[in-house]
Amino acid sequence: MKTIHLKNIDLNLLLIFDCIYQEGSITEAGDRLDRTQSAVSHALERLRKLFDDPLFVRTANRMRPTPRAQQLAGPIQMALKNIQDVLILPDRFSPEKLERTFIISMSDYCETVILPSLMRQLSRQAPAVRIEVLAPATSEPQQGLESGAFDLIIGNKDVSTGIFQQKLFDDEFICMVSNDHSGIGEELTLETYVANPHIIFAPSGKKDRLEKSLRKQGIKRHVVLQVPHILVIPQILKGTPYLVTLPRKLAEALDVTFLRMLKPPMMLPGIPVMQYWHEAMNNDPAHRWLRKTVHGSMAGSGLGEE
Repeated sequence: MKTIHLKNIDLNLLLIFDCIYQEGSITEAGDRLDRTQSAVSHALERLRKLFDDPLFVRTANRMRPTPRAQQLAGPIQMALKNIQDVLILPDRFSPEKLERTFIISMSDYCETVILPSLMRQLSRQAPAVRIEVLAPATSEPQQGLESGAFDLIIGNKDVSTGIFQQKLFDDEFICMVSNDHSGIGEELTLETYVANPHIIFAPSGKKDRLEKSLRKQGIKRHVVLQVPHILVIPQILKGTPYLVTLPRKLAEALDVTFLRMLKPPMMLPGIPVMQYWHEAMNNDPAHRWLRKTVHGSMAGSGLGEE
């Protein structure tokens, strides 16, 4: 194995590697770093010699990373983040001057409930901060936080040692139907609930706590549609006999006048919504500020824990 000595490495090369990896383009990496395409291409040649690997191969519309580049990407991103953290002195931290991208994993549900209030806060406190939202990982959330793929995960996850968590708010399930639903009045009975066709909102595509609770109670729904996204559901419910069971705060955020909410005719579990982060980020000033802002945005909207 080729030994690479730290004294022979220009740290700018690692920054350029990370930028090409994220952008998938030499031109876009150059734009982001305010460098010419020629300068970025020259740096890539140096990286290829340094690691004895092509690293990125040109395809029809992007620079595809090689397996070696995939191996390097996580450690290099973490190294750059650590260097950046060292350069931010805790006693001089100022969100107004912060220029950083935070990656948050959350579902459609959490996006709809949390992002409007959060982004209003950020626009006032830290206009140069960028939030990148990714759909919930298919892998274990622990791995995403440990690898640095996510700064935060928002939702409800099973985590173990090394992961910190904080409750943002509690939610509950409600039912929604069209205002002109002919078979459902002001109160929803269990018999009516079972008799009507259902739409299932399943962001992860998996059976959730609602489905598990219904099964335990021996309640079986007649499902006609299962979707991973929320925005289409109100339009489908309008003028149809369908019924959906979903979190109350999500239903309220939809703000549609042609639907009405009804209390479920059975006992259903609560929905605690948490934010999770890795212990490596716990004392980082910028990360600590982000967590406080996320939590505060929920408290300010009347949703969060006091």
